[in-house]
Amino acid sequence: MTLNARLLAGLLAVTLAGLTIMGLVSALVLHGYLMHRVDGQLQATRDRAVARLVRPGLPEQGVAPARFVVLAVGPNGRVRVLSGDAPAPDRAVSEVEHLGTAGLAARARSLEPFSLPGLRAVARPWRNGTVVVASPLDEIHAAVRNLVLTEVATGALLLAVLTLLGRWLIHRGLLPLDRMAATAQAITAGGDLRARMPGPGHRTETARLATAINVMLDRIEQAFWARSRSEARVRAFAADASHELRTPLTTIQGYAELYRHGALGPDELPDAMRRIEDEAGRMNRLVTDLLDLARLDREAAVQPAPTDLVALARDAVADATAAAPGHPVRLDAPGELVATVDEARIRQVLANLLANVAAHTPPGTPATLRLAPGVIEVADEGPGMAPEDAARAFERFHRAEQGSTGAGLGLPIVAAIAAAHGGRAELLTRPSGGTTVRITLPEEPPPAT
Repeated sequence: MTLNARLLAGLLAVTLAGLTIMGLVSALVLHGYLMHRVDGQLQATRDRAVARLVRPGLPEQGVAPARFVVLAVGPNGRVRVLSGDAPAPDRAVSEVEHLGTAGLAARARSLEPFSLPGLRAVARPWRNGTVVVASPLDEIHAAVRNLVLTEVATGALLLAVLTLLGRWLIHRGLLPLDRMAATAQAITAGGDLRARMPGPGHRTETARLATAINVMLDRIEQAFWARSRSEARVRAFAADASHELRTPLTTIQGYAELYRHGALGPDELPDAMRRIEDEAGRMNRLVTDLLDLARLDREAAVQPAPTDLVALARDAVADATAAAPGHPVRLDAPGELVATVDEARIRQVLANLLANVAAHTPPGTPATLRLAPGVIEVADEGPGMAPEDAARAFERFHRAEQGSTGAGLGLPIVAAIAAAHGGRAELLTRPSGGTTVRITLPEEPPPAT
């Protein structure tokens, strides 16, 4: 059963129950009111009838209303009709005789009205007998029956009108849900995540539902495009990695084939071995960088612990000076600076940044390693970078210099390490020359995992 049909059935069921209860209550109230009025008339008629019997000279007019029967019952049970028109007296006489003298005497002593089949009666002792006043209940039963029939007819008409009107109103109220269902089916069938649920402009339940679904669709669309971009980056990363690995492998394979075919002379063999060793080392560094990036992309990337950054910086400056004596490096740091970081990863950051200075600036270009609470900076006075290269500096495999021997993974590794610590990396370059790479670390590092 559809929601439309269930709502309509529920509405009709509740209405029918209400009409039934109202009809029963009104019938009972009317019956009780009419019986109470008849009881009052019976008691008044009984008193007038007794007064007439006591004083026979009173006029007979007005003693009993029409359809009322006045009976006198003797001590021997003989019933005499004092007032009343046929056929009511015959029925009243029959019922009183059937009740018996003892039963009638008990009811007469109570002076309360009582019921007989089809009659309402009241009795009172008089001399050695009993005076009984009775009235048929046909009119009361007819009035109640007419009321019930009228209510049934009116209720049936009301239910018919309510069925038509309720069906239209429910269909109109559920129309936004039908539209949302059609939109959802269209999204499922066509895959158009840009479609949104229509909804009325006011704050109804369907409007709130449409708003909630649209918010959910916005997030799904954002997640879908984010996943698409991530997959595109992964494909580009795999293609770049394959390209970078293919170059040293091709070189190694080429020298191996030359050696196997005897094309290398004794004088050329040492140089070939050196080239194979260089390409193997290049491939090893590339694979190591790729492994570092893969580890940093996972949650368990860093193991923070209290670390003396000044000591790490001194070691990095000493190592860089030994590796590239033609690139002087100055340390600008306080006497002591302790931070909760992963010592090995921060060493890697400092080594990568200082190695970049040596690799991409002319000999003699000075550099400065600065330390401050939450900040690590490496600034050089080289020629700087073009704006388009600076914007892509942290992209994997991007190289500003096409002839560079690096793989373009140094700064991406630095950015990944900063992100793993809950910080970020940024590159600042000036048109007049000079490049600064700044690492910002949070005061509270991420918990170790």
